[in-house]
Amino acid sequence: MLSKTYHLKFPSLDAAQIAAPFITEILGNAIPECRISGLTVMIGKEGDISVNLFFPSIADLKNFEKKHGGFIQTMKKTFLFRSTGFEGVCIFNFDGNAEDAA
Repeated sequence: MLSKTYHLKFPSLDAAQIAAPFITEILGNAIPECRISGLTVMIGKEGDISVNLFFPSIADLKNFEKKHGGFIQTMKKTFLFRSTGFEGVCIFNFDGNAEDAA
């Protein structure tokens, strides 16, 4: 399983809370089109948002990057934040309550 991780640092928790619905909507809508097999969006009390996307194949990851990879640049037109990220191979993932996930 392949993973794409984004870390977004906003000036405040309030700014991150305003941006979070945009992130979840754009990435949530990409799930069927890009065959995303997992998506986690977390917000921290210091204004951080962490996004982890999981893909079954490199082709699906590349398809996501082609169709939706520019969402960070789109957000930068509206929101003030710093971003970092990386691609990787998932070496361990445990979800004991996958059926009870929110």
